[in-house]
Amino acid sequence: MFPLLHGRRWWHFRRFEGLLLSLACMFLLNIIFPGKIYGGTAQACYLPLQLLAGINLYGRLRPGFWAAALTAAGILALHPFQALSSMPRALQFSLLLLHGLFFFIILLEVFIQLYRAQTHRLHLDARQTLCAGLSGLLLIGYSGFFLFLLLENFQPGSFRGPDPGGVSLQDLFYFSYISLMTIGYGDITPHTWVAKNATILVALIAYMYSLVIVAMIVNQFAENRKLKQQEKARLSGSAQARRREAPPSGEND
Repeated sequence: MFPLLHGRRWWHFRRFEGLLLSLACMFLLNIIFPGKIYGGTAQACYLPLQLLAGINLYGRLRPGFWAAALTAAGILALHPFQALSSMPRALQFSLLLLHGLFFFIILLEVFIQLYRAQTHRLHLDARQTLCAGLSGLLLIGYSGFFLFLLLENFQPGSFRGPDPGGVSLQDLFYFSYISLMTIGYGDITPHTWVAKNATILVALIAYMYSLVIVAMIVNQFAENRKLKQQEKARLSGSAQARRREAPPSGEND
């Protein structure tokens, strides 16, 4: 039982590294296994990893209810999107909402833990802060993707791409991150007023988040350096005090 408990604590301590890896592997796996962003080999690999990484965020920080709710939402979110267009509208809405809610819950928890770290109620070192910050940025892109997908699903033509047949899941996923990074190639554009406002919202949240996270990471590195210098000075002072208290070498003869 104790090795299991120790392993669980170790995984929880590495929660942000695991979350960042599970989110970033989606891009790598979609290069290795090109095809549909959902429903293919890539989905079978990265969605379970994202589910486990999301649950691991909670650990001892939240009651079991939230972990169970996140698990249920994640399991339902594993359903692929291939048959989305043939589903009843209520089921389409429920499925999209579950997917978006899954990533939004994780995003909210990352924000909460970063905030607690800055108020000194939850300790995060510089590496954890960096991984948490990058994970939050990727999660904003995921959340934007589901927001755009929801708009396009219920108001077709909200976004226009290079193909006359409309935008695909891949197009909206790509557009979300292009908007998040404020690159704006112009190959995919919002055309309805709601879609334009949603695009501005995603880009604005990402921009403000980046400013806050960069300041937070710099502050964390500075704080860690200060603590190391204080510890070094304390150890040096202790060594000097011991040398002063030690009797001369010939005094005991």
